[in-house]
Amino acid sequence: MKVSISEIFNRPFGHYEKIEFFRKVLYVLLFVNALTLLPIAFDLFAYHGLIGTRGWNTNIPIYRQGSYAFINVLSHPANSSYPWVYLVFVFGQLIFLLTGIFKIWPKLSSFFVFFFTINLFMKGYLAFTGGEVLVNFMLLYLMFIHRSNSKNAMADIQNIVSHAFYWILLLQVCILYFFSGLYKLGDADWMSGHALMYISKLDAYQSPFTSLFTDHYWISAFATYLTLFYQLFFPLAVWFKKIKGPYLFFGVLFHLWIAIGMGIFTFGMIMIVAYLLFLDEKQIEKIKSIFKKKRLTESVLP
Repeated sequence: MKVSISEIFNRPFGHYEKIEFFRKVLYVLLFVNALTLLPIAFDLFAYHGLIGTRGWNTNIPIYRQGSYAFINVLSHPANSSYPWVYLVFVFGQLIFLLTGIFKIWPKLSSFFVFFFTINLFMKGYLAFTGGEVLVNFMLLYLMFIHRSNSKNAMADIQNIVSHAFYWILLLQVCILYFFSGLYKLGDADWMSGHALMYISKLDAYQSPFTSLFTDHYWISAFATYLTLFYQLFFPLAVWFKKIKGPYLFFGVLFHLWIAIGMGIFTFGMIMIVAYLLFLDEKQIEKIKSIFKKKRLTESVLP
Protein backbone atom coordinates (compact mmCIF):
# COMPACT_ATOMS: atom_id res chain seq x y z
CA MET A 1 0.00 0.00 0.00
CA LYS A 2 1.43 3.33 -1.07
CA VAL A 3 1.70 6.05 1.55
CA SER A 4 1.90 9.70 0.52
CA ILE A 5 4.52 12.05 1.98
CA SER A 6 1.82 14.05 3.73
CA GLU A 7 0.50 10.90 5.43
CA ILE A 8 3.99 10.05 6.67
CA PHE A 9 4.24 13.38 8.47
CA ASN A 10 0.61 13.59 9.64
CA ARG A 11 0.16 10.16 11.16
CA PRO A 12 0.90 9.77 14.90
CA PHE A 13 4.62 9.76 15.59
CA GLY A 14 5.47 6.20 16.60
CA HIS A 15 9.15 6.53 17.46
CA TYR A 16 9.05 8.32 20.80
CA GLU A 17 10.27 5.30 22.77
CA LYS A 18 13.21 4.85 20.43
CA ILE A 19 14.08 8.56 20.44
CA GLU A 20 13.88 8.78 24.23
CA PHE A 21 16.12 5.73 24.60
CA PHE A 22 18.56 7.14 22.05
CA ARG A 23 18.51 10.52 23.82
CA LYS A 24 19.22 8.90 27.19
CA VAL A 25 22.10 6.75 25.88
CA LEU A 26 23.61 9.75 24.08
CA TYR A 27 23.31 11.90 27.21
CA VAL A 28 24.95 9.20 29.35
CA LEU A 29 27.83 8.97 26.86
CA LEU A 30 28.23 12.76 26.86
CA PHE A 31 28.08 12.86 30.68
CA VAL A 32 30.83 10.25 31.03
CA ASN A 33 32.87 12.01 28.34
CA ALA A 34 32.46 15.36 30.16
CA LEU A 35 33.68 13.80 33.41
CA THR A 36 36.80 12.43 31.71
CA LEU A 37 37.56 15.90 30.30
CA LEU A 38 37.32 17.67 33.67
CA PRO A 39 41.07 17.35 34.45
CA ILE A 40 41.95 19.18 31.21
CA ALA A 41 38.89 21.44 31.04
CA PHE A 42 40.95 24.62 31.45
CA ASP A 43 43.25 23.71 28.54
CA LEU A 44 40.30 22.84 26.29
CA PHE A 45 37.68 25.42 27.13
CA ALA A 46 39.18 28.40 28.98
CA TYR A 47 39.85 31.60 27.05
CA HIS A 48 43.55 31.37 27.94
CA GLY A 49 43.75 27.59 27.58
CA LEU A 50 46.07 25.69 25.24
CA ILE A 51 43.45 25.42 22.49
CA GLY A 52 43.16 29.19 22.19
CA THR A 53 40.10 30.92 20.76
CA ARG A 54 38.31 30.71 17.45
CA GLY A 55 38.36 34.50 17.25
CA TRP A 56 35.61 37.09 17.39
CA ASN A 57 35.04 39.97 15.02
CA THR A 58 34.33 42.86 17.41
CA ASN A 59 33.59 45.16 14.46
CA ILE A 60 30.33 43.32 13.81
CA PRO A 61 27.52 43.67 16.38
CA ILE A 62 26.42 40.44 18.06
CA TYR A 63 22.91 40.64 16.60
CA ARG A 64 24.41 40.65 13.08
CA GLN A 65 26.64 37.61 13.65
CA GLY A 66 23.70 35.21 13.60
CA SER A 67 24.10 31.72 15.03
CA TYR A 68 27.90 32.06 15.20
CA ALA A 69 27.57 34.35 18.23
CA PHE A 70 25.27 31.79 19.89
CA ILE A 71 27.71 28.88 19.51
CA ASN A 72 30.97 30.79 19.97
CA VAL A 73 30.37 32.39 23.38
CA LEU A 74 33.56 31.04 24.97
CA SER A 75 35.71 32.80 22.36
CA HIS A 76 34.31 36.25 23.14
CA PRO A 77 37.11 38.67 24.20
CA ALA A 78 35.18 39.59 27.36
CA ASN A 79 36.06 36.15 28.73
CA SER A 80 39.70 37.23 29.02
CA SER A 81 38.68 39.18 32.13
CA TYR A 82 36.50 36.38 33.54
CA PRO A 83 38.59 33.18 33.52
CA TRP A 84 35.85 31.23 35.35
CA VAL A 85 33.24 31.53 32.55
CA TYR A 86 34.18 28.18 31.00
CA LEU A 87 33.26 26.46 34.28
CA VAL A 88 29.68 27.70 33.91
CA PHE A 89 29.49 25.84 30.60
CA VAL A 90 31.28 22.73 31.87
CA PHE A 91 29.03 22.29 34.92
CA GLY A 92 25.98 23.61 33.08
CA GLN A 93 26.42 20.78 30.58
CA LEU A 94 26.76 18.21 33.36
CA ILE A 95 23.70 19.48 35.24
CA PHE A 96 21.38 19.54 32.23
CA LEU A 97 22.64 16.19 30.98
CA LEU A 98 21.52 14.78 34.32
CA THR A 99 18.13 16.49 34.19
CA GLY A 100 17.74 15.18 30.63
CA ILE A 101 18.68 11.63 31.64
CA PHE A 102 16.08 11.66 34.43
CA LYS A 103 13.48 13.45 32.24
CA ILE A 104 13.34 16.56 34.42
CA TRP A 105 12.21 19.55 32.32
CA PRO A 106 12.91 17.56 29.10
CA LYS A 107 12.38 20.42 26.67
CA LEU A 108 14.40 22.90 28.69
CA SER A 109 17.09 20.29 29.28
CA SER A 110 17.40 19.49 25.57
CA PHE A 111 17.92 23.18 24.78
CA PHE A 112 20.60 23.75 27.41
CA VAL A 113 22.37 20.46 26.65
CA PHE A 114 22.66 21.66 23.06
CA PHE A 115 23.72 25.19 24.05
CA PHE A 116 26.43 24.18 26.53
CA THR A 117 27.68 21.22 24.49
CA ILE A 118 28.05 23.01 21.18
CA ASN A 119 29.87 25.93 22.81
CA LEU A 120 32.29 23.57 24.55
CA PHE A 121 32.91 21.53 21.42
CA MET A 122 33.36 24.66 19.32
CA LYS A 123 35.88 26.06 21.79
CA GLY A 124 37.92 22.86 22.03
CA TYR A 125 37.54 21.96 18.34
CA LEU A 126 41.24 21.25 17.76
CA ALA A 127 41.13 18.36 20.23
CA PHE A 128 37.94 16.78 18.90
CA THR A 129 36.85 14.71 15.91
CA GLY A 130 33.97 14.59 13.46
CA GLY A 131 32.04 12.66 16.12
CA GLU A 132 31.60 15.81 18.18
CA VAL A 133 30.38 17.66 15.08
CA LEU A 134 27.77 14.96 14.52
CA VAL A 135 26.72 15.24 18.18
CA ASN A 136 26.15 18.98 17.72
CA PHE A 137 23.75 18.28 14.85
CA MET A 138 21.97 15.45 16.67
CA LEU A 139 21.44 17.56 19.78
CA LEU A 140 20.02 20.34 17.62
CA TYR A 141 17.50 18.00 15.99
CA LEU A 142 16.57 16.35 19.29
CA MET A 143 15.42 19.71 20.65
CA PHE A 144 12.44 19.51 18.29
CA ILE A 145 11.38 15.91 18.98
CA HIS A 146 9.19 15.75 22.06
CA ARG A 147 6.03 13.98 23.15
CA SER A 148 2.90 16.13 23.41
CA ASN A 149 0.26 15.04 25.95
CA SER A 150 -2.37 17.53 24.80
CA LYS A 151 -4.83 17.10 21.94
CA ASN A 152 -5.00 20.40 20.10
CA ALA A 153 -3.51 22.23 17.13
CA MET A 154 -0.14 22.59 18.89
CA ALA A 155 -0.03 18.82 19.42
CA ASP A 156 -0.59 18.31 15.69
CA ILE A 157 2.23 20.73 14.90
CA GLN A 158 4.51 18.97 17.39
CA ASN A 159 3.68 15.66 15.72
CA ILE A 160 4.67 16.99 12.28
CA VAL A 161 7.84 18.59 13.65
CA SER A 162 8.82 15.35 15.40
CA HIS A 163 8.40 13.42 12.15
CA ALA A 164 10.46 15.96 10.21
CA PHE A 165 13.41 16.07 12.59
CA TYR A 166 13.35 12.30 13.10
CA TRP A 167 13.94 11.82 9.38
CA ILE A 168 16.54 14.59 9.37
CA LEU A 169 18.40 12.69 12.10
CA LEU A 170 18.48 9.52 10.01
CA LEU A 171 19.49 11.35 6.86
CA GLN A 172 22.25 13.22 8.71
CA VAL A 173 23.98 9.94 9.58
CA CYS A 174 23.54 8.65 6.02
CA ILE A 175 24.95 11.86 4.54
CA LEU A 176 27.95 11.68 6.88
CA TYR A 177 28.81 8.16 5.74
CA PHE A 178 28.28 8.82 2.05
CA PHE A 179 30.40 11.95 1.83
CA SER A 180 33.07 10.44 4.04
CA GLY A 181 33.35 7.58 1.54
CA LEU A 182 33.07 9.90 -1.45
CA TYR A 183 35.92 12.08 -0.15
CA LYS A 184 38.13 9.01 0.20
CA LEU A 185 37.60 8.12 -3.46
CA GLY A 186 39.70 11.16 -4.36
CA ASP A 187 42.58 10.11 -2.12
CA ALA A 188 45.36 8.09 -3.77
CA ASP A 189 46.22 6.19 -0.58
CA TRP A 190 42.64 4.98 -0.13
CA MET A 191 42.34 3.98 -3.76
CA SER A 192 45.65 2.08 -3.67
CA GLY A 193 44.69 0.19 -0.52
CA HIS A 194 47.53 1.66 1.56
CA ALA A 195 45.44 4.04 3.70
CA LEU A 196 45.02 1.88 6.81
CA MET A 197 48.64 0.75 6.57
CA TYR A 198 49.87 4.34 6.66
CA ILE A 199 47.40 5.32 9.41
CA SER A 200 48.52 2.36 11.53
CA LYS A 201 52.11 3.56 11.36
CA LEU A 202 51.24 6.83 13.11
CA ASP A 203 52.26 6.77 16.76
CA ALA A 204 48.92 8.25 17.87
CA TYR A 205 46.97 5.30 16.45
CA GLN A 206 49.29 2.42 17.25
CA SER A 207 48.13 -0.52 19.33
CA PRO A 208 48.97 -4.25 19.55
CA PHE A 209 46.46 -4.82 16.73
CA THR A 210 47.73 -2.29 14.20
CA SER A 211 50.72 -4.43 13.24
CA LEU A 212 48.26 -6.52 11.21
CA PHE A 213 47.98 -3.59 8.80
CA THR A 214 51.58 -2.39 8.90
CA ASP A 215 53.07 -5.86 8.25
CA HIS A 216 50.57 -7.27 5.75
CA TYR A 217 49.56 -5.23 2.72
CA TRP A 218 46.79 -7.60 1.67
CA ILE A 219 45.06 -7.20 5.07
CA SER A 220 45.42 -3.43 4.83
CA ALA A 221 44.06 -3.37 1.28
CA PHE A 222 41.11 -5.61 2.15
CA ALA A 223 40.20 -3.52 5.21
CA THR A 224 40.67 -0.26 3.27
CA TYR A 225 38.36 -1.27 0.43
CA LEU A 226 35.85 -2.81 2.86
CA THR A 227 35.72 0.50 4.74
CA LEU A 228 35.10 2.37 1.49
CA PHE A 229 32.34 -0.03 0.49
CA TYR A 230 30.70 0.16 3.91
CA GLN A 231 30.61 3.95 3.99
CA LEU A 232 29.44 4.45 0.41
CA PHE A 233 26.61 1.92 0.60
CA PHE A 234 25.48 2.65 4.17
CA PRO A 235 22.78 5.13 2.98
CA LEU A 236 21.21 2.32 0.92
CA ALA A 237 21.79 -0.76 3.08
CA VAL A 238 20.11 0.58 6.23
CA TRP A 239 16.71 0.80 4.49
CA PHE A 240 16.56 -2.92 3.62
CA LYS A 241 15.45 -5.03 6.59
CA LYS A 242 17.09 -8.25 5.41
CA ILE A 243 20.59 -6.79 5.26
CA LYS A 244 20.30 -3.91 7.75
CA GLY A 245 20.97 -6.10 10.80
CA PRO A 246 24.22 -7.68 9.56
CA TYR A 247 25.28 -4.34 8.07
CA LEU A 248 24.87 -2.51 11.38
CA PHE A 249 26.54 -5.38 13.27
CA PHE A 250 29.59 -5.03 11.05
CA GLY A 251 29.47 -1.27 11.67
CA VAL A 252 29.51 -1.85 15.43
CA LEU A 253 32.63 -4.03 15.07
CA PHE A 254 34.18 -1.46 12.75
CA HIS A 255 33.63 1.40 15.21
CA LEU A 256 34.73 -0.69 18.18
CA TRP A 257 37.99 -1.13 16.31
CA ILE A 258 38.24 2.64 15.88
CA ALA A 259 37.35 3.20 19.55
CA ILE A 260 39.62 0.56 21.10
CA GLY A 261 42.09 -0.51 18.43
CA MET A 262 42.94 3.01 17.29
CA GLY A 263 42.19 4.85 20.52
CA ILE A 264 39.59 7.25 19.06
CA PHE A 265 37.16 6.17 21.72
CA THR A 266 34.58 8.95 21.75
CA PHE A 267 34.15 8.99 17.96
CA GLY A 268 33.69 5.23 17.78
CA MET A 269 31.13 5.19 20.57
CA ILE A 270 29.18 8.14 19.15
CA MET A 271 28.78 6.31 15.84
CA ILE A 272 27.66 3.11 17.59
CA VAL A 273 25.06 5.06 19.59
CA ALA A 274 23.82 6.65 16.34
CA TYR A 275 22.94 3.15 15.07
CA LEU A 276 20.08 3.03 17.60
CA LEU A 277 18.21 5.38 15.27
CA PHE A 278 18.06 2.70 12.57
CA LEU A 279 16.65 -0.06 14.76
CA ASP A 280 12.94 -0.72 14.90
CA GLU A 281 10.89 -0.48 18.09
CA LYS A 282 11.02 -4.23 18.77
CA GLN A 283 14.82 -4.24 18.61
CA ILE A 284 14.95 -1.24 20.94
CA GLU A 285 12.70 -3.04 23.42
CA LYS A 286 15.02 -6.07 23.35
CA ILE A 287 18.02 -3.87 24.14
CA LYS A 288 16.11 -2.12 26.94
CA SER A 289 15.03 -5.47 28.38
CA ILE A 290 18.69 -6.51 28.66
CA PHE A 291 19.40 -3.50 30.88
CA LYS A 292 16.22 -4.12 32.89
CA LYS A 293 17.20 -7.77 33.53
CA LYS A 294 20.69 -6.68 34.54
CA ARG A 295 19.33 -4.12 37.03
CA LEU A 296 16.87 -6.69 38.39
CA THR A 297 19.65 -9.26 38.84
CA GLU A 298 21.85 -6.73 40.64
CA SER A 299 19.01 -5.75 42.98
CA VAL A 300 18.31 -9.41 43.88
CA LEU A 301 21.93 -10.47 44.44
CA PRO A 302 23.28 -9.83 47.97
